[in-house]
Amino acid sequence: MAIKVDKDKKRRDIAVACTELLLEKGIKKLTITEIAKTAGIGKGTVYDYFSNKEEIVFEIIRNFIEKHHQNLLSQSDKKTSAKQKILYLFDFFLWEYKPYEKHLDVFREYLSVTLSSKCSPMLEFNRECSGFIRNILEDIIEEGIEKSEISEVSRNLIDGIMRAERGYMVVSWAEERDLRIEFKEFIDTLFALIEIKK
Repeated sequence: MAIKVDKDKKRRDIAVACTELLLEKGIKKLTITEIAKTAGIGKGTVYDYFSNKEEIVFEIIRNFIEKHHQNLLSQSDKKTSAKQKILYLFDFFLWEYKPYEKHLDVFREYLSVTLSSKCSPMLEFNRECSGFIRNILEDIIEEGIEKSEISEVSRNLIDGIMRAERGYMVVSWAEERDLRIEFKEFIDTLFALIEIKK
């Protein structure tokens, strides 16, 4: 009887095994040979699960985002305000935590490659990631409205908050400026406008 392999689990396992390699090498210097060696499998097996190295990078970034989401959930409870949850959501991108430095380097390189190559799979993956983050932000805003923390007009700010976060991130990298305080002030200002005064 043939052994049945859970293909999704195997993809995740290969990606997890190669996470540190990606953080060390970056996207451009990563090779299928190194991926296979690090994961303890043959090159042919890599291609059984991934069409190219970019798909492995996508899987690793998906894992980063999922871990960050789990971290957000672990830091939050019903008493955590919508404003604090939004700051938690975006802390990965804008707050320079030491454990995340290499992750941010990979994300910078990923954005750079995505924007410069106009590679369809990368653009599609970028939309997928943005959609995932947007769904989390929508949930935070909806919960804040349900708890009467913020007004219903807050729904109209979701896309603007997403674009502002990405803009702050790109400008801070492009100009080598620390915009964390400015981003927090932006969020503080938004919440001064949308919070329901008790």
